[in-house]
Amino acid sequence: MYNCIVTELCYALPILVTGSTRTLKAALTLPYMNYLIANTVIYDTESGAFILQGAVNQDDAKTLTPTANRILALLLSAPGEVFKREDILDKVWESQGHAGSNSSLNQYISILRKALSEWISDTDIIVSVPRVGFYFNADISVVPWVEAADEEPEKVDEIPAHSSRSSLIPLVVNLGLIAAILLVVTLAVKSYREVHITPLYSKVYSQGKLGLCQLNTWHKLSPDMKKNALEILNQTAPDLKEKCLSEPAVIYFQIQKQVYLGREGRIFFATCSQEKGQSNLLYCDSTYKYNWSKK
Repeated sequence: MYNCIVTELCYALPILVTGSTRTLKAALTLPYMNYLIANTVIYDTESGAFILQGAVNQDDAKTLTPTANRILALLLSAPGEVFKREDILDKVWESQGHAGSNSSLNQYISILRKALSEWISDTDIIVSVPRVGFYFNADISVVPWVEAADEEPEKVDEIPAHSSRSSLIPLVVNLGLIAAILLVVTLAVKSYREVHITPLYSKVYSQGKLGLCQLNTWHKLSPDMKKNALEILNQTAPDLKEKCLSEPAVIYFQIQKQVYLGREGRIFFATCSQEKGQSNLLYCDSTYKYNWSKK
């Protein structure tokens, strides 16, 4: 019997992962993988099962619910890379035909952290980027796990000596191929991490103020780009300047480089309201523009 890790949600969810891998296959577009996490625990993204490396008794395995499994599998597909909240909600809930929420996502992240902490001593296993999303800590070792197949013992007494030596040749070749494949996979994972390991949204840069509104972005901008960004924001949200004259807010924005050059691209900005004299954010309204270009 598998134990359900997400005990707080087991009674609310109609289907546990045991016997329901068909549901998971219908939703998860990532390839199924086995991972060795922190050189301690083996995780199967298809079944959502965890088991300590070298454990003999399979009954000791613990299994995630389908929703928790989809979240963790998504984060482990690119350790260190920030997954935006809306992307997680889309891939985990909306792809299943369910309506997700930030509250549900926060609850599942909290439960995953608690479950993983049983095997992993690191305190920051799943890292949150405020108002953006989450990423799996890239400092924690995550490598593909390939389980060696069981081999039948050779019947030495029934095989001539020269035949036994000949049978070892394919075995040596196969072992060499397996070692080469593992080496290629390890190098590929290492190369991927070198490119994607730094979270894109780990630092916020102030870009001045617009009336009572503080402007922030996640990239350094030159003076010309700042001026250009204000023009773009005024075009995409004509009422923004007037709103910032009457009430304080914090505006987070990101503009693709080609938009600055007059070509089509994507724009994102979130207007987060504040109480006067307070630093706490009340709520945020997000706006996305696709294939947008300056007039």
